[in-house]
Amino acid sequence: MALYLVQHGQCLDKEVDPNRSLSSEGRATIMQVAKTAKNEGITVSTIYHSGKLRALQTAELFSGYLKSIQLESVSGLSPLDSVKDLADHFQLTDKTMIVGHLPFLERLTSYLITGNQNLIIVKFQHAGIVCLDQDKTNHWYLKWTIMPVIN
Repeated sequence: MALYLVQHGQCLDKEVDPNRSLSSEGRATIMQVAKTAKNEGITVSTIYHSGKLRALQTAELFSGYLKSIQLESVSGLSPLDSVKDLADHFQLTDKTMIVGHLPFLERLTSYLITGNQNLIIVKFQHAGIVCLDQDKTNHWYLKWTIMPVIN
């Protein structure tokens, strides 16, 4: 069961835009990563996002490339929300994408793979995709990533 985790694209500072919409650079980076994913044959069934404008805009851009038919705002994806609550109570389906924020996504990834949200096992980048999957015993593992910057 593929689970795609995405940190929202780069957004404008609060002083420039209190709603923190995506910057033009952020949009361009999302489109670059989304095009790479599309070219690799990645498809998404549902994209869940936090409801914050930058996450919604990121979800919409990914949806356009990956042909997701459903976008849905859900609570529990904000930066400091409980990863245990989401992991234990949210029904994930195959090819689900979650667009959210740090530190939530890093903690969720660590919790799913190790059971300890405080072990950072992957560093997210704006617009990057981290793909997790489950083995035959339902244990999560890191399958691949697409990051906009390799350095």
